[in-house]
Amino acid sequence: MRKNRTAKFIFNGALLAVMAVLGVTAYQVANKPEHIQEVLPLESTKENDTAKADGADSTDDSSLAEAGTNMVEADLDGISDTGILDSESLINESDNSSATDMASLDNTVDLTNSADINDTADIFSSSDIGESTSVNAQISLHKGPEINFSEDTLMEWPVNGHVLIDYSMDQSVYFPTLDQYKLSPAISVQAVEGAPVVSAVNGTVYSIENNAQTGTTVTMELGNGYQAIYGQLTDLDVAEGDTVTKGSIIGYVAAPTIYYSEEGSNLYFAMKKDGEPIDPITYLP
Repeated sequence: MRKNRTAKFIFNGALLAVMAVLGVTAYQVANKPEHIQEVLPLESTKENDTAKADGADSTDDSSLAEAGTNMVEADLDGISDTGILDSESLINESDNSSATDMASLDNTVDLTNSADINDTADIFSSSDIGESTSVNAQISLHKGPEINFSEDTLMEWPVNGHVLIDYSMDQSVYFPTLDQYKLSPAISVQAVEGAPVVSAVNGTVYSIENNAQTGTTVTMELGNGYQAIYGQLTDLDVAEGDTVTKGSIIGYVAAPTIYYSEEGSNLYFAMKKDGEPIDPITYLP
């Protein structure tokens, strides 16, 4: 009696366990399709319903993969239908855009390079012109005045004053300080001490000497064998080798040497042609 009750109790427990397992399984099966239906599009749901009617299992991995693929294709089709380019079009457009950008960049680089080249050429041209002008100006500055004395050249008086002793190489003239007559290779022009002495004509300073008779004496080369000699000077403004323009100050009248103490302060002025004395009055106004 007791054994029968025990066997019956075990049988009832096993039956309850089996029913519980079946209930859980049925619950999972009932809930799983509903979840899939929320995710899948309408067409996929219809396919799953048809598959259920035919007895096929629509929850396997293959069906899920196909459903996902269909969703992606549907999305791409939707994008194409709305006028948005598909992936291939996007790639082509990207390539075209890149090509266009590169062409624009090349054009810009070419234009820039051309502009740079033109600007550089202009700069070089301007620089060349400026350098040429500068060189010409320097040449002009270094060239200085023209040294080309001739028989037709007209000089200017180196100082203002009257002539105390004339040029005379044909006959002797009287020198008051020496109290004698002798030849005179130059003229003595009266001038106050300290008066400026200017260059009578363009010339180059050949020598500067101190002479007992004429004091500080400057000899200038005038070109074509002509020379001009300025004596009894002080405070010179020129040096040997200088090129002097007509009218430029070369020095000042000094106190007379002992050879001209009676005549007073004056400028000794002489000229030579090929080493021989000539009359300076011939070339003075």
